[in-house]
Amino acid sequence: MVSPEKCASRRALLRGAGTTLAVGAFGVLAGCGSSSAGRASVKKVPLVVRQADVTIFNRSLYLERHAIAAYVAGIPLLNASEAKVAKQFLNQELEHAGELLGLIAAAGGKPIPRAPSYDLGHPRNAREVFALLHGLEGNQIATYLDAIPRLSPGPVRAAVASILANDAQHVSILRLELGDSPAPAAFVTGRE
Repeated sequence: MVSPEKCASRRALLRGAGTTLAVGAFGVLAGCGSSSAGRASVKKVPLVVRQADVTIFNRSLYLERHAIAAYVAGIPLLNASEAKVAKQFLNQELEHAGELLGLIAAAGGKPIPRAPSYDLGHPRNAREVFALLHGLEGNQIATYLDAIPRLSPGPVRAAVASILANDAQHVSILRLELGDSPAPAAFVTGRE
């Protein structure tokens, strides 16, 4: 039997390790998402394919903007160290939205306008903010997993897969903050 003290120290160790890993992995993946190759490739596909891609990009853009709104609204409810990580994730979500806007423009499409508001519920504390963000990030992952096989060409799929990978990092840290296992399964689904 493991004592409660040892469990608590293991959780603290995992929480610290998870945050460190996510921050370090961000540095590795940061350059992966900005894909001028993806933008150049999307210009070369037939119009009907580009139109289908734009529909997918716009759905993803809506979800990114929803997450951005949640981070902006939730950060004031977090303590200083939590807010620091949330601001980093917010900046990454802004980069994701920028990448999608670039892909939409390269495909000759028109981005959907920002929604006047997003349903964020009424989080009152850090735990409720983390739960909201976890749900939104999971929805993004599930949407990207569904979209990637339907996108074309390869560099476009790679750009979107890079966004998915970064969102999976976010979910891992959010799960830690909620007291859950950071990696509950061998495969990321967004539907845990």
